[in-house]
Amino acid sequence: MADFKLVISDPLSKKVTPVKVKVRLIDTVEAEEGEKEARTLPLCMVNPKTKEKLGADQFVTVEIQKQEGDKKVKVKVHFLAKESTEVPENEIHASKSLAEKFGMEEFDAIAYRTKAFQLNVDQNKLNLVGSKIGDKFNIGIKGINLTLAITGGSDNTGFPMRPDVQGAAKRRVLLTAPPGFVPEEDGEKRRKVVRGNVVSIETVQLNCIIVR
Repeated sequence: MADFKLVISDPLSKKVTPVKVKVRLIDTVEAEEGEKEARTLPLCMVNPKTKEKLGADQFVTVEIQKQEGDKKVKVKVHFLAKESTEVPENEIHASKSLAEKFGMEEFDAIAYRTKAFQLNVDQNKLNLVGSKIGDKFNIGIKGINLTLAITGGSDNTGFPMRPDVQGAAKRRVLLTAPPGFVPEEDGEKRRKVVRGNVVSIETVQLNCIIVR
C-alpha cells in the first residue's frame, strides 16, 4: 500500500499570535529519524514563557523569508515543541540538520502556534481503509498521542471525498458547493466526479482535525 498523506489541522489555532524569536540551530538538539521523509516532525526546544506567549499546545511553526536569487521565498517549518528553562526567552533551539532548509544556523524569525501540518504515514501501520468521514483514530508523534477525526480526503487522481456521498466508489453527482465544486454564481450547480465518504485503498490524502 502507498503512504497516506495526513493533513492535520488544529481547530484551536484559527487566531494565532506571531512572536518574534531568535532561532539557533545547535548540535545538542538531535535530528529525528524520518524528518526528511515527513514521517515525523522535527523537535524544537522553547522556554515555557515563550511557549505561553505563543499560546502553543504541542506544535510550533517557525517562519522566515529567505533570499533566493532575485526573489524572496517563505520558509516554514512545523515543530513538536518541548519546554526547557535552559533556553532563553524569545529563543527557539532546533537541530543543525535544518540549516540547509533555513540557509543559516542563527537567524531572526516569527513563530506561532501551528495551524496545520502534514505527515506521511505507512498505510500498513495505520490501516484506515473502511473508515468514514467523521470517524476518529489515534496516532502517536514522538510520544504525543493525538486523537484525530477524518474530515475529508482525496484519491490518487485528485477526486475529493464527500461526506454526503455514501461508500468508497467514484460517483458523478450534482453539486452546489465544495468539496468538488466551487460555484462562481449564486445557485450554480454542476455535475462532478467525487469519491464517497469511505476511505479506500485508492485514498492518498486524508484531512483530519485534532480532537481534544
